[in-house]
Amino acid sequence: MFIGKVKLKGIAESTGVEQVGITSAEPLYYMRERLERRIKEGRISPFEEKDPDLRISPAQLLVNCRTIITLAVPYATSFHPVPETKEEPRGIVARCARGIDYHKIVEDKANRIIEALKLEVAIPFKYRILADRSPLVERELAGNSGLGWIGENCTLINPRYGSFTVLGTILIDKYVEPDEKIIHSCLNCGQCREACPTSAITEPYTMDPFRCISYLTQASGIFPRNMRPALGAQIYGCDRCQEACPHNQSRESSAISELAFSYFSANPLLIPLLELTRKEFEMTIGLTSAGWRGKTNLQRNVIIALGNIGDQIAIKPLARLLENDIRPLIRLHAAWALGQIGGRKADIALEKSSQRDPEPAVREEAKLALGKSS
Repeated sequence: MFIGKVKLKGIAESTGVEQVGITSAEPLYYMRERLERRIKEGRISPFEEKDPDLRISPAQLLVNCRTIITLAVPYATSFHPVPETKEEPRGIVARCARGIDYHKIVEDKANRIIEALKLEVAIPFKYRILADRSPLVERELAGNSGLGWIGENCTLINPRYGSFTVLGTILIDKYVEPDEKIIHSCLNCGQCREACPTSAITEPYTMDPFRCISYLTQASGIFPRNMRPALGAQIYGCDRCQEACPHNQSRESSAISELAFSYFSANPLLIPLLELTRKEFEMTIGLTSAGWRGKTNLQRNVIIALGNIGDQIAIKPLARLLENDIRPLIRLHAAWALGQIGGRKADIALEKSSQRDPEPAVREEAKLALGKSS
């Protein structure tokens, strides 16, 4: 025998991981039809693995894989700092992106479990750690290992921490007795679907990622024009479907100390983010899970949020971006935002851009914005 599951969970708890499950590494053949349907319907985002075989077959990621240890690490803390001033306009940042990058936290905790396991067992074993970047269907594996159940919004709901958890998996080539699934289910109340501003949850348990605000804030390139108003003041991620879920109303808060300090405010001032230097970005937001998309993507979202908020104080910095920024993507969205805010000063900047900008797409956006503004 390699190790008993009670002993393994005790080891995990000693390293600070409470939510640990164990499931078999047998291929999830029953998932193939669902994955192929998603591909056929065009609901696979660029961030996902497109090969169904890699998504359902752990042995393709670790030869002779026999057991999967799943981790659910809670990230929603009870720490909610109040802004020091009443200055506005401000944006909204999803909970998962406020503290240190959760990928690093999950990887660190998984590595601690492995190191403790090596000290406990005499039998050598092979393993592989995957932290939220796994091609495997992590939520399904977590559900199979008893860590929770899937909600209508396609998130895993943990009995203690609700859906505010990030998942990790440890593949090992030794057998450990698996856990049983939790006999529980979503309430099917539909509140998550009603809360979604873009109707991304097209039906219960079915998500269109290309309508999801969280996905759109991370996707690169031009933000779809018809989706920009739905962004509101959100500048990274989105918690609306989770905040509406009744299971999250009584959840416990995370006690993970690494998450207690916020590197990205829940409601940051927007205009200073337009002038953020690369170094400032790397020392703050770059340390969070929002950092992987880079400064330009974030500033694009900030510009859209300023357009949605409509505060005249944003006209001057947006006009400056429209005239001077070397990035066409930033100039294009600045033109849109100025059109949303409107007014004489915005029109002057847009008129100039519509005639002189070297990028045709920016000139076209400025012309459309003028029409919107007038």
